[in-house]
Amino acid sequence: MQGDLIRELRKKKNLSQAKLARLLGIKQAKLSIWETNKVQPSPDVLRRIITTIEKLDDETIANLNKRKIRKKWDIQALEKTFIRSNRVSADADRKKRLPFLYFNVNEVPYRNAKGISLFSGIGGMSLGFRLAGIRVVGSVEIYAPFRTIYEANFPDTRCLGHDIQEIDNREILSWKEQYGEIYVIFGGPPCQGFSLAGKRDRFDPRNQLYQEFARIASVLQPKVIVMENVRLITSMKTPEGEGMLEAISAAFETAGYECQYKFLNAQDYGVPQSRSRIFLIGVRKDLDIGQITFPPPTHRPPGQKTLLGEDLEPCVTFREATGDLESLAAGECSRNDPWHKATPHPPHVVKMLEGIPEGMSAHDNPDPNLRPTSGYNTTYKRIKWDEPCSTISTNFNMISGCRHVHPSDTRALTVREAMRVQTFPDQFKIFGRIDDVRKGIGNAVPPLLAKKIAEHLLKVVLP
Repeated sequence: MQGDLIRELRKKKNLSQAKLARLLGIKQAKLSIWETNKVQPSPDVLRRIITTIEKLDDETIANLNKRKIRKKWDIQALEKTFIRSNRVSADADRKKRLPFLYFNVNEVPYRNAKGISLFSGIGGMSLGFRLAGIRVVGSVEIYAPFRTIYEANFPDTRCLGHDIQEIDNREILSWKEQYGEIYVIFGGPPCQGFSLAGKRDRFDPRNQLYQEFARIASVLQPKVIVMENVRLITSMKTPEGEGMLEAISAAFETAGYECQYKFLNAQDYGVPQSRSRIFLIGVRKDLDIGQITFPPPTHRPPGQKTLLGEDLEPCVTFREATGDLESLAAGECSRNDPWHKATPHPPHVVKMLEGIPEGMSAHDNPDPNLRPTSGYNTTYKRIKWDEPCSTISTNFNMISGCRHVHPSDTRALTVREAMRVQTFPDQFKIFGRIDDVRKGIGNAVPPLLAKKIAEHLLKVVLP
């Protein structure tokens, strides 16, 4: 078969599918389809492929293989090069579709509204609220690597504490004396006790940190509170057996707030990712604003027609967000972006996925011997180019544990791709241990979604 011949010649030259596809000027997915004999190339194309492979000398192949991951990088120098060279065309349509590529807080004037960030992480929610014009005056984050990234990106925001449980009420009152009236406090308490990715232990002490959020709201009395968490919080119980969401609402009610909560999917707001989370908005009771509302969707899911005459944009796709980044094989790194580098994967895992089309899993491999021996059909699965990405979790580099296989390259997503999908701009500063970086990105609220929530608060909920 023609595909067997192409694969055999490629392997004799020690070439990955990604490298050969790059040499041929085609997508890796097309080469994969040929190699698995699902589609046959024309005789002319086959001749050109064979000629190209046979003409490769050792020097050319060695130069190709130099793109393997390097152990040490001048991160700062490479990031500057990447940001200068990777500025996309600033046409109006692209800016409208992908505003996160152009986020620049220096261009956004402050409004008459101050905010404090709790459980700040690396700053996804803070970035969104700052882009809406809210001056984020303070932050609280217990994990030092996250604080380092946060402080580098928000140098004008003061760290008000590390462990929220150790901040006493007198200190909270001093914030009010120093900063005056606070418009909003916002944050997402740790979700490991609620998430499917965790043990879902109702006795996990982290599940109770919402009480600290409510305590600070009770003392500080901002006009508005915003809290985010995973969907599965709705099915969790407190140690006493009460519904967790009911307990959270009651805690903020006692603190003096009328509350409403709603599930929001980030893809409905221009984020190139299907990410459904629950958001709680509380408004101080004495302000008596009536019905609390949430920002209406601006984008429609793939395949869904516009509803009720609403003029909704199609969801932003993975291709739109990341299609300008270099194609990489497992273990390769971009020439100019240190955070666009692919995790190495075992050869047998790469083999299971080679030739699998986008949207499909290695569990669907036509060869039973190349299917994973365990796991669900949502693992070892490629995302689709022309749909929003699946939810970015903290382990987006593990193709065995989630649906984060690149649509055409046989590898997991890179940090840069995950940042784009989360709507962090390329200029957002990240550094430190790679596991901490991935964790911070996966835990973050997409800045674009946070921006739209904050703008809605300022415009509709409580101007």
